[in-house]
Amino acid sequence: MKWSATILSLCFFGISAPGNGADEIKIAVPTLSGHFDETADGRSAAALRTVFAECGLKARFVSHRWGQHWQAFEKDKSFDAVAIVWDTAGVSGFASNDFIHQKNGIVFMTDRGFDIKTAADLKGLKILGFGGATQMFPELAEILPELENYWEAPPGFAATQALVNGSADAFITDGLIFAIDYMGRIKKTGATYGDSLWPKMTFVGLFDENGDKMHFRRENDRDQFNGCLAAAQASGAIAAATKPYVTPFSDIVGNQVPAQ
Repeated sequence: MKWSATILSLCFFGISAPGNGADEIKIAVPTLSGHFDETADGRSAAALRTVFAECGLKARFVSHRWGQHWQAFEKDKSFDAVAIVWDTAGVSGFASNDFIHQKNGIVFMTDRGFDIKTAADLKGLKILGFGGATQMFPELAEILPELENYWEAPPGFAATQALVNGSADAFITDGLIFAIDYMGRIKKTGATYGDSLWPKMTFVGLFDENGDKMHFRRENDRDQFNGCLAAAQASGAIAAATKPYVTPFSDIVGNQVPAQ
């Protein structure tokens, strides 16, 4: 049963925006492709706005560089919550349930024609990963001795060039983050997707979905959020709100990004 928005907003004690007459929650967030862009908009932002709307609340996102959003939450007690929080980050507060899910796998140039369905199919290839990938994906660590080559770099120009010039056969990555970065670079240069400099790319989700959490300063707020989250998931509201942030990149990611 959907709770009354009025009752829910009252349950979130201590969360209000003076002078605007609307209940508001202040959240520290990172600037991160696929989640929160430079204007604090994105797939994760849309998911959270939907959840808080279920609660009769408005989310106010305050952007920080990655990692500094955790520090801001710890140091500035005016923040009611922080997103995105990894289990290993050691952030205080009360962890929510996962509000959005990601899919990691590999990206490669489409014309390479690779038939890759599991991590074991990467054997004998030159693989580029991101920092900490072997710790995050045990199945990748298991096949390291059987790869032709493996090294790590952050997403961006270096990863793209490694794929295009053949230094790497495939790149371990979050599919949506790669697609947003890749298509964004094409747009900025005025190029065309699929030309010789910006070849078509294919994403294959090899690894289990992983979820992103929030941490709340108050336990009661966390509990109420989880209730609103469950309602928004069950109604399909999160899937509907986040779809416009994925569809423009379907040429690369297909239908492999989790709906919510």
